[in-house]
Amino acid sequence: MLPFVHVTADPNTEYLSDGLTESLISSLSQLPNLTVRPRSSVFHYKAKEFDPQKAASELKVAGVVTGRVTQRGDSLLVSAELTDVRTNRSLWSEQYDRKLTDVLSVRRDIAREISVRLREHLTGEQKVKLSNGGTSDPEAYQLYLKGRYYWDKRTPEAMNKGRDYFQQAVEKDPNYALAYVGLAEYYLAISDHAYVPHSETIPKSKSYARRALAIDDTQAEAHAVLAMAYAYDWDWAAAARGFERALELNPNLSRTHVMYGLYFDMLGNYEQALLHFRRAVELDPLNLNANGNLGQEYFWSKQYDQGIEQEKRTLEIDPNFADAHYVLAEVYLITGKYDLWLEEWEKKAKIRNDSEDLALNKAVSQEYSKSGFRGAMKNLVAFQEEQAKRMYIDPAMIARMYALLGEKDRTFSWLEKACREKSGQLLYLKSWPGFDFLRPDPRYADLLKRMGLPQ
Repeated sequence: MLPFVHVTADPNTEYLSDGLTESLISSLSQLPNLTVRPRSSVFHYKAKEFDPQKAASELKVAGVVTGRVTQRGDSLLVSAELTDVRTNRSLWSEQYDRKLTDVLSVRRDIAREISVRLREHLTGEQKVKLSNGGTSDPEAYQLYLKGRYYWDKRTPEAMNKGRDYFQQAVEKDPNYALAYVGLAEYYLAISDHAYVPHSETIPKSKSYARRALAIDDTQAEAHAVLAMAYAYDWDWAAAARGFERALELNPNLSRTHVMYGLYFDMLGNYEQALLHFRRAVELDPLNLNANGNLGQEYFWSKQYDQGIEQEKRTLEIDPNFADAHYVLAEVYLITGKYDLWLEEWEKKAKIRNDSEDLALNKAVSQEYSKSGFRGAMKNLVAFQEEQAKRMYIDPAMIARMYALLGEKDRTFSWLEKACREKSGQLLYLKSWPGFDFLRPDPRYADLLKRMGLPQ
């Protein structure tokens, strides 16, 4: 499934082509023995001139679906074609001229037609899965598509806009499970992109994931999000059960493997974590999040050169992927390549357009040029402690900086604060290499015990 081309002049309707592509991917992915590349990989080809055969080769698939979406007023024209790239033969093509309010039925019709061409027959259960769009309300469906469109931009402003559309979708249809999943994902992830504590967001994520599962217990994505939320709450057994249930329902979701990999990192089981991150990349080769987390796993398991190589490969997919620059900065910091650390940190802050982070990077860079690394680090923690008085800064992040200064008591003081509030970054107490020197201290073992983590 390649991104449907948006050929309408109004950019505000782009969500229709993106949303239709994503909905078809979601529907077809539910069929057994059919490999469908996820959104994150196929959208690498959006707004680009591409050869379908070349794209199919890169995605390692035998067939591609291409399409165009045109909206004029309340009219919707959708054309779609399924091509066998091995023979360059068209297996099916169709054009749909419908009202905008019929976008749900168009999605169902296309999914059904493609499935028939790819399978001799469908079971009754499979037909139900394909025809189930999550809602019968076309307005709720359009709101959901808009939510996904903005959510996937992964900036705080866009994510907040996506949240608002998901909320409007469930207000239109209170039984719209996928829209609740969207809200659960938003509250799970927003703290990684904005200055918001997990203690405020995780209860909401759990609530929305449970609401989705109360409507449809077969939503693998909801089980995975809920499992991750349990991990943030240190309920390790519930998290493990949730991930296993998610993989039982759909073992081919790259995002589930990424989150399960992070879970194993929290436990300090790097072998299992690496298996899941590699599987995530295998399932979704162009997924930035999967590739970036694989690089981070190499960092946490102290395979620094491999971590650098993996993050550079990720940046070949998208040079503006901020998380890859962040991991590179971390690797360079730990390995003493301080000029590169500051350079990658600045790139990350610029991409995220984070004025606070840019100001901090500038101040630390200036101090580094004057007094070297130790002076720069002292300047950094002083700045962070001042920031923490007026905005949320994860205490475990400040603890990391004190750890690099070798100030054990202050490190533990901030880790204690992080423990009291169950901060997000404390979850990686066992993984972050800079904390290794704390391990012989009984306070370290006590923290692990209170978190329910193995020693």
